[in-house]
Amino acid sequence: GTGSKDDGLDPELERVGMVRTPQGEVPILLARTSTGPGFEWRFSADTVAAIPELHAVYGREHGWLEEHLPAPFFEVRLLEVELWQWLGLLLAVIVGSIAGYVGSAILLRVMRQVARRTKTVWDDELLARAASPVRFGLSVFAFYALAQILDLNALVAGFLALACKALTVVAATWLLLRMVDVLAEAVHRNLGRRDTNTADTLVPIGRRVTKAFVIAIALVSLVHNLGFNVAGILAGLGVGGLAVALAAQKTLENLFGGITVLVDRSVEVGQTCRVGEHFGTVEEIGMRSTRLRTLDRTLVTIANAEFSAARIENFSRRDQMRLYTVLQLGYDTTPDQLRYLLVELRKVLYAHPKVTHDPCRVRFTALNAYSLDLEVFAFVDTQDWNEFLGIREEIYLRFIDVVAASGATFAYPSQTLYLGRDGGRDLAKSAAAERAVQEWREAGKLPLPEFPPDAIAAIDDTLEFPPKGSALHRPKA
Repeated sequence: GTGSKDDGLDPELERVGMVRTPQGEVPILLARTSTGPGFEWRFSADTVAAIPELHAVYGREHGWLEEHLPAPFFEVRLLEVELWQWLGLLLAVIVGSIAGYVGSAILLRVMRQVARRTKTVWDDELLARAASPVRFGLSVFAFYALAQILDLNALVAGFLALACKALTVVAATWLLLRMVDVLAEAVHRNLGRRDTNTADTLVPIGRRVTKAFVIAIALVSLVHNLGFNVAGILAGLGVGGLAVALAAQKTLENLFGGITVLVDRSVEVGQTCRVGEHFGTVEEIGMRSTRLRTLDRTLVTIANAEFSAARIENFSRRDQMRLYTVLQLGYDTTPDQLRYLLVELRKVLYAHPKVTHDPCRVRFTALNAYSLDLEVFAFVDTQDWNEFLGIREEIYLRFIDVVAASGATFAYPSQTLYLGRDGGRDLAKSAAAERAVQEWREAGKLPLPEFPPDAIAAIDDTLEFPPKGSALHRPKA
């Protein structure tokens, strides 16, 4: 009879099997041949023509191995691989590893000799870190070369080829990631000499982005070498990209928020700032969030989308620090004592080398229920908080000395019962303060409401700071 009519072949042909080869599948076909009054089925001409190809793949002769190894080495099989071939693969792994170790040692030694002649440091660091991936890559190459002499069948040989390609991609990716680390550290050192904050902020982000790009390229190369259609996969990812983008909307928002923070440079790593209700020092600006170390030593993580949209107050970028206080004096302070204090307190500010002159104010501002208020407002020329605390402390102590010298007293929010047994107000000091004000008035030199420029110039930078008695005191020349 004729062959099957639903296999897409000529009725005179019949397919009885398929044989896989590295070049594809070879069909085993039978052809109907007339023999006198009848007919018979014979192998087709195409199948006969494919015999040399099939013999090259599956017909193996072991030669001298059959003469020296027992028969079980050829009869015992596992996954279409004979026992002697399994032993050969194990030996190839061992020899390949040794060859990779020796080869990488020789190669890197030669390259180190070249690197020592350069003035840069990063090439020496790269060679030190490249030892492991180079050794691994050379071992894979040596193993693959040795496996070729084991006369493996086509399917196993094809699998080993794909596996070695994949391992080669892994070795190359490993080496590239090591290169990224070394180059990032070199950039961080060079950039850190000029701007430490920028280096601490931008270099880690750049390193992560570059590594992600290298890994993405490696995955694409790996998929391509494994025989998959990369273009089709990428097209499918493009169609699903919209759904992924919608699902990862918050993640993308945080990513672009982090980029905005880095580009705008409103705050950098190591700076102290207030973001909304959070106050602390910036420890890290990441791809998704920014971390602040608070005064309580807790770590606050703020999403970059929220961080970039919040009101950011950067305390580390202050050019000066404000000195502000209100001195509350008792109601027994006389007007001339107040005038004396207004003058002498302002002298302290003008004479201090760390206090700027504009603005520099000491004003009588309020008649409160229990006090006469003098408002002090000035700026200290420093950006260091600890230094400012020391300067402010020293100025406040001088203020107390001035108030004591005037004979006035500070007011307290309390009721005071005066008894005749105490000394009361120091009349001598009060009289001295009043005489000084009277002398200024009579001489036409009362520096109120403003100090004249010549009076400021006369006392400018005359106050010793740090004060006499301090370990850091240095007498003025």
